[in-house]
Amino acid sequence: MHPAMTQLALLPVSERLELVQNLWDSIGDSREQLPVQEWHRELVNARLADFDGNEERVGLSREQVWEQVDQCRDS
Repeated sequence: MHPAMTQLALLPVSERLELVQNLWDSIGDSREQLPVQEWHRELVNARLADFDGNEERVGLSREQVWEQVDQCRDS
């Protein structure tokens, strides 16, 4: 456990939640690239290959998804 956790645990829950939100936001704002595990990359590639090779696919194309998003925004 990080040494600062002892002190942070003494803060009221509302302040700890605010810290968590600030930390979460800082992660989204970061330009740092996170490593991708090789097994995860292989899984994504296998799923993409399966999707691309399936003529009777159940999923939607990227264009169809964005069309639906735009329709929801307009209504």
